[in-house]
Amino acid sequence: MVVATDQQAWRRPALRVARTVLALVTIGLLVLIGHRNAADLSRVHLRLRPGWLVAALPVYAAGSLALALGWREMLSAFGHRLPVRTAVRVWWRAQVARYVPTGLAAFASRAALARQEGVPATLGAASMALELAILIGWACLIAAIGLTSSLLAIPLRVILGVAAAAGLVTLPLLYPWAAGRFHRVPALATLAHTRGRPGALYGSVACYGAFSVAKSVAFVLFSAALLPIHAGDAWLLAGALQASSVIGMIGVTPAGIGVRETAMVGFLYRRFGTADAAALAVGWRAFEFAFELGWLGLGTVLRRPAAPALPGEASQ
Repeated sequence: MVVATDQQAWRRPALRVARTVLALVTIGLLVLIGHRNAADLSRVHLRLRPGWLVAALPVYAAGSLALALGWREMLSAFGHRLPVRTAVRVWWRAQVARYVPTGLAAFASRAALARQEGVPATLGAASMALELAILIGWACLIAAIGLTSSLLAIPLRVILGVAAAAGLVTLPLLYPWAAGRFHRVPALATLAHTRGRPGALYGSVACYGAFSVAKSVAFVLFSAALLPIHAGDAWLLAGALQASSVIGMIGVTPAGIGVRETAMVGFLYRRFGTADAAALAVGWRAFEFAFELGWLGLGTVLRRPAAPALPGEASQ
């Protein structure tokens, strides 16, 4: 027990240090990029094309809905099937908690809201950990396909893509073993001892994959609404979006704010210029945040049905 306590004592500060160093390195890279392209910072070529923006809206909305459906399918695999309306309400009301520092609030928020629907709090948090692993897997796969060899060497792209694909295929079967390697984390300890139906878990993986694809397509359409892009830019934009999302997930800031945008600029500035890449990254953050506020409003409107009154209470 003493050894375990000592390990936890140094692991937490080490994790904080690692995340902080990552954030500082990312900021340093942005400063370096800006310094080397100082003349470009004054040239912004944004020009709104409403048609492309309108086309991006339903694609992103459908992808966002797939997130809640993926979580619902995952809970179903563990024996807790929620109505679609309930899953959407819980998922999106908890999603805004991502903007609280450390990200732990998102786990706690979804666990608390899911518990009101009969889902054990431990399983609610565990499902979010598994969801995060699946989303990272899809993001890495799309990044490996989309990024150019000048940004990520071909051997590294192959390794990343194969590892991500293998992880997504085997995760529904091997997640208890993988979670058991980190059993001191409560959410992972729950996964290590909870068996889910593989068929439903693969359905969940497919839903999260649909979200990742839809998000990538929406970003390409959004980019076309602001910048003059070519068809060949689609894969680069999708890869940059997903790679920066992964970097933002492990950043020190709430919801990866600043870290994700900096990474996106680093991936796109050679093609679009520093100023346009930065404007695109900030614009996309605003686009996503507006959507999340909209989904929060929808989750609030879809209120939890009131419990039926007991016979004695009805007579009173």
